[in-house]
Amino acid sequence: MSTLILTFPATKTLAKLVAKQIKTPCEEIQVKDFPDEESYVKFKTSPKNKTVVIFNSFSRDQNNRLIETILAAGIAKDFGAKKIILAAPYFPYLRQDTHFENFDSFSIKYISPLLKNFDKILIIDPHLQRIKNIKQIGKNFEKLSANNLIAEYIKKNFKEPFTIVGPDKESRQWAQRIANLLGKQATILKKTRFTWEKVKIQSKPLGKNTIIIDDIIGTGNTILETIKVAKHHGAEKVTVIGVHGVLVGDAAKRIRKHASLITTNAIENKFSRIDVSGVIAEALGILSN
Repeated sequence: MSTLILTFPATKTLAKLVAKQIKTPCEEIQVKDFPDEESYVKFKTSPKNKTVVIFNSFSRDQNNRLIETILAAGIAKDFGAKKIILAAPYFPYLRQDTHFENFDSFSIKYISPLLKNFDKILIIDPHLQRIKNIKQIGKNFEKLSANNLIAEYIKKNFKEPFTIVGPDKESRQWAQRIANLLGKQATILKKTRFTWEKVKIQSKPLGKNTIIIDDIIGTGNTILETIKVAKHHGAEKVTVIGVHGVLVGDAAKRIRKHASLITTNAIENKFSRIDVSGVIAEALGILSN
């Protein structure tokens, strides 16, 4: 059974890297809008009797990307694909994993069933907090991780001594696990959030060479407050490493004024230095057999 990788524009560079590793064709999915802005999606090649791997990332314009992805799965199913896999390096709505207030949305609970036509959904480091096991979201969801890759990058590019720091309790599952791989103990700080834009990080000595690790770098406000704490306590070098560089607005510019910035290519950007294609290729190799 042959494999065909089909990619939306946001993930075409990563998809081509994976396709090269598993030695399979990679084609871009055709997407356009009708005059009323309905999405139109089309494949160039028949998916019949193939394992079809659809690549898409949801770091921008998430709602449209979801609709396009649902339509793509439907095409694969209707035209005879044997297996349909979604490679979603960054997946949306995972932070909305409960009702936080009366009458607000428990979003992932209702987003996940929309992707029922996928046999597997591969996500790099999903932002799971209240939900501890990704299988609680859907049996077809599969968690992959860049932790080993980040640890290897640090080992090759940083000289001792350095301190691994997580800016808040939500970052612990990345900062501490990466620290463990390096034979270290991470320092996990406490964050108080006042609004989406305003946070406060506890003040604590972090060492002269500080590496801040988080899964998602969005507005950058949490990271900037952590950098401020590190600098206040005499840090001479601060490096920020994120799995998902969402980098809303001028977040990257503000961070780069005070620290080095490195991300994986789970979301492709000019700060991507850590390649996750091997992790995805390995998972696809197992699933395609």
